[in-house]
This record gives sequence, C-alpha cells and structure tokens, in this order.
Amino acid sequence: MQTTKLLEVLSTYNRFWTTGKIDAGIDRDILTTALQQLDSKEIIVFKGVRRSGKSTLMAQIIRRLLSDGIPATDILRVNLEEPLFSPEYGIELLEQIYRTYRERIQPEGKCWLFLDEVQNIPGWEAWVRGRIETENVKMFITGSSARMLSHEIGTKLTGRNVSFEIYPLSFNEFLHFNDISISNEMEYLARKTLIRKMFLDYLRYGGFPDVVLKKRDADRELLLKSYFDDILYRDIVARHEIRDTANLRNLAVYLLTNTARLTSINKLKKNFTISQDKTENYVSAILESYLMFQLRKFSFSLKSTLRAGFKPYAIDTGLRNRIAFSFSEDTGWLVENLIFCHLKRWHEEVFFQANGEEIDFLVKEGLKITKRIQVWYDDVYKKTIPDREIACFKALKNSHDKAVEHILITNDCEEVIDVESIRVQCIPAAKYLLFATDKNGHHFTINPTTVTSSCLS
Repeated sequence: MQTTKLLEVLSTYNRFWTTGKIDAGIDRDILTTALQQLDSKEIIVFKGVRRSGKSTLMAQIIRRLLSDGIPATDILRVNLEEPLFSPEYGIELLEQIYRTYRERIQPEGKCWLFLDEVQNIPGWEAWVRGRIETENVKMFITGSSARMLSHEIGTKLTGRNVSFEIYPLSFNEFLHFNDISISNEMEYLARKTLIRKMFLDYLRYGGFPDVVLKKRDADRELLLKSYFDDILYRDIVARHEIRDTANLRNLAVYLLTNTARLTSINKLKKNFTISQDKTENYVSAILESYLMFQLRKFSFSLKSTLRAGFKPYAIDTGLRNRIAFSFSEDTGWLVENLIFCHLKRWHEEVFFQANGEEIDFLVKEGLKITKRIQVWYDDVYKKTIPDREIACFKALKNSHDKAVEHILITNDCEEVIDVESIRVQCIPAAKYLLFATDKNGHHFTINPTTVTSSCLS
C-alpha cells in the first residue's frame, strides 16, 4: 500500500492524534483488571465472540492512557478488518504499518500498539514476538477465534502474554448500561420488582453491548440476526473454507435450539446425515468462533467423559432466541444457559455431573470440587421444590466434601434448606447473577445459620 494512503487510513482510526479524545463508551467491569497490566512487559490479549466489546475495551484503555498524560501520538490503533488491508494480508503489512508509523508519526521512545482482529494476518504471532523482543512497544491484540489464539499463543508466545476472555455483558453490566446500579442486598430488595423485569429483558435479548443500547425491539432483533450471519460466514465459513454452508447453518441452529440438552457427535451425525469427520469439524469450528460452548461430564476418566457426549450452551441468550426455534417451555433452559455463562466467566473448569442423579453444574478449582449447582426455574407462584430437583442432593448424603457449596438456582424461592445431610442454598437467579461473584471476584453466600424447610413443604 502506498505510504500516503496508509497514513490516511491510520489517521482515520487514530483521530485522537489531533483531538486528544476518544469515544470509548461505558466502562466494562474487566477494565480495572486489564489496567493493572499496563506496566507489565507481556502482550495483552483480548479474545471472545465478535461484537462482545473487545475493540471498545481497547478504546477504554486508550482513554485511560490519554487521561494519564501519554502523548496521543505515542498510541497506534489498527483495525485489521479494514477492507483496504485485505489484498495485502501478511506480516509485510504489519511491518509496513509499524515502520510508517515510526517514521512519520513517532520515531522514537515507547509506543502503545493496539491490533484489532489480529487473526486475519497469517503469521502474526511471529511478527508480534519479534517486535516485543526488539522494540520499545507495549502491545494489545484482539481476536475472535478461540483455537487460533490459544494454539498460537501456546506455541510461540508462551510466557509473553496475559489473556482475557471477553464476554457479552454480565447482568451487573446490563443493569449499568440501563442506568441501574445495585451494590448491596438492601438496594436489591428495594428495587426487586424492577430487577426482575430487567432480568427477563436480559434473558430475552442478551448482553451484546450495542444490542442493549438499542431502544426498539425490532432494532435489537435486526442487530442480533446480523451478528449471527457475521459469525457464521466471516468467522466460520470464510476462515475454515466451508462449502456446505446449508448443513453448517442447520447444525448451528440445531445446537442453539437445543441449548443445555445432552447430545453427541454420533447423534448429530445421524440427524444431519453427514460424515463423522465433517460433523466433528463443523462442531469444532462453531466452538472456535465462540458462538457456542460445550459442557462435558465430570469424570476422572477421559474415556468416560468423551463417551458421555456434551451439552451445548450459547454465548448469548439473545442471539440464541433470535436464531433458534423457540418454544414456550424454553425459559428454564435459558436461565440454565445464563448460569453457565456466568460460571464460565469466573471458573476454568465447569462440568455437569451424571453419576446416578444429574447435577447441572459442578465447579472444579485445582484438585477440589468447590460448587454443585442445580437450576430450577419455574413459575414464581410455585414455592414447593419438586423432588426431581433435590434428588441430586439427596444422592450426596454420604459425601464427605463438606466444604463444597451446594446451590439451587430458583425463580424467587430464597431459603437455606437441609436435604438429608447436605445444606443447600436456594437463591433467585437474578440475585445469584448480581452477587455470586462481583467484578473483583468476591463470592456472595447466604447466611447459613438460618435453616428452613418451607420450600420443601
């Protein structure tokens, strides 16, 4: 690309060079943690589904740098999905961008380099590693492919990066984007009716930032449809060179429709009458795009885990609702999906348990199981917990892991109950999402000294 044209493109993405200001929207909760890495030598990596807010988070970091007195021209932001760059994708393009910036804008001293959607550049990891080893540069990168980033970082950037997974808005952030702040239980109780209404909105339309900021439902649904198409065709079809787009799309819609239901590669293969290899490749590509997650069975035997199949969960319930074939009884599955995404934010190892009675979620930290969580979300007027929802806890009566938290997520039932010898905390879903883990990682626990049984009567 000609130097003059390249400078013109870079100036478009770096208007703060002349204005000293940048539009960065509402701060995300993860920003505080990310800012703690500003003085580190490592590359900062933000990865997650398309449109989850990775670029905005980088803009918020740039805004902080500017407010801290960093000269605007010490900062370079590059969007590698710029159409003018596409004919020249390669490390030569990265080198040309960097050298042009150094020669024309900031010839010496430390620079802050922000590379958005870096996975579009073949060989990017070698170039990034070379620059951080030879140049005075602090680097931030984003990507929308789980496997590509983790694979490349694992092999060529080991020990040189700090990675953050960026999700759509949490329920706390969703409320914040709607100018509602709940910081303690008293505020929750005082505004409980409003919070329950907002929870249903969150359940229906999800947490993609731009979707949340839309005021009209029609605009929200239009945006969610475009997100699905972008993920499907740009992050899956184009990246993996898939030709059978009809079966791929049908498979994605099927998984979104059947969120939280147990399935397997063999079952999917039979449903869509496609080969084992193609089914595995399509599911892998869908997972890599962050459109879906898979939840595996907990077992100390890898063979048993793989044989048991998996449960699919959508990255966002709004996206799922817009694309999937929905049914009136889906609400419980959707709440389960929200709880899974919440756990996924804070815990690396989440499973379902299916030894005898099934438990929806089991959290493992290190070598220890720390939480068992069952989801029962029924009509608000139903106060009696069905036997099937507590049977999984009864099956644990001889368990010796007394340090494990046992939680039943409900619609509005809030009690602490004894199930055999197991103490179970019943927590409304909205309250659990607000307080189970705050932005600093602090855990919320119901006072265990009060034991009642009204929900069991």
